[in-house]
Amino acid sequence: MSDANTRVPGQSVLARISRGELLSLLGVGVFGELLTVAWIATVLGVESGRATWVHAIGLAAVDLVALLWVPVPLFAWYDRFPLEGGRRPWNLLVRLVGALVILPVSSWTSAVAARWAGDALGMAPTAIEAMLPGYPEQLFWASCTIIGASLAYLVLRRLHNARDVEQRNAELQRLALEAQLTALAAELRPHFLFNALNNLAELVHQDPVRAEAMLLHLSSLLQATLAAGRQRTVSLAEELQHMDDYLALQQMRFDDRLQVMRSVDASALAARVPPMLLQPLVENAVVHGIEGRVGASLLQVTVRAHPGTLEVQVDDDGPGPAGSPHRGTGTGLRNVRERLAALYGEAAEAVLSERPGGGARVLLRLPLEVA
Repeated sequence: MSDANTRVPGQSVLARISRGELLSLLGVGVFGELLTVAWIATVLGVESGRATWVHAIGLAAVDLVALLWVPVPLFAWYDRFPLEGGRRPWNLLVRLVGALVILPVSSWTSAVAARWAGDALGMAPTAIEAMLPGYPEQLFWASCTIIGASLAYLVLRRLHNARDVEQRNAELQRLALEAQLTALAAELRPHFLFNALNNLAELVHQDPVRAEAMLLHLSSLLQATLAAGRQRTVSLAEELQHMDDYLALQQMRFDDRLQVMRSVDASALAARVPPMLLQPLVENAVVHGIEGRVGASLLQVTVRAHPGTLEVQVDDDGPGPAGSPHRGTGTGLRNVRERLAALYGEAAEAVLSERPGGGARVLLRLPLEVA
């Protein structure tokens, strides 16, 4: 994963850094300063006796402390201009400008700290000046700090992105299991199962062929429900088949009172969607829009494929969201929203509204993904 992956809004790398990551960064900094100790010792002439190891270690330690501030503005600047979307080239340029601004400041800070440390350690001014390189060389050493901090930022971003993916996958698994249990409970509700089995018992004598078909629908629906927790996505064609299994059983119950219309773009059938996405929506339409009504009721499912976007719309011509006599908990629609958010973030939505002309409408928009 790269810096272009989805990041948590409002949280910077510094805000999310763990104690272990902080200690690791300090460890890398200390290792770098050990190399600096060796370089300072060579410049000062420790082996020839012109200076001591105390001088070299003291100067390196002060230099480390003097440069600890560099990652703070650098990380904040990188967070402000992430390398994602269509602004990647521009943000990369802005990042570079920010690093170039910090570069001379860090170089000056390092030089001032070295002179102060040299005075504090009792070193001769000529020795201190001999240790400090010229301005171009000083900028080079300061750029090493900038480059090191930039690499640390990229590593931390990768670690945080990997952690986000792991957390999202765990959340998706939890929500899929919740959807599975919710849908299974819906399918095994006493009145649903009683009505289905009672109608099947009558059909066995009246129409054995149709009874066998209904048993297959019930079996397929239960199998799909049990498998939902093990799948991240399924094809829209599979999801529509599971929806048809549910509606076939409901049509056996309501007979001509339940009329179902489908309008599905053929190009959308291969799209990947979360499992058990449609069943809670059509169940809500049946429970809130059809049960208890006299006369025929219409349930309409529309699927449209747009460039990069899949739209799924479920309409019923019942009393509407505010007029339903059934006061449910909203678990089905809430679970759908949570799963869409966990899988797609802000790129997906589920909107419940009044249907023009009366009834309820649920409109889903999610990214169009094809396996």
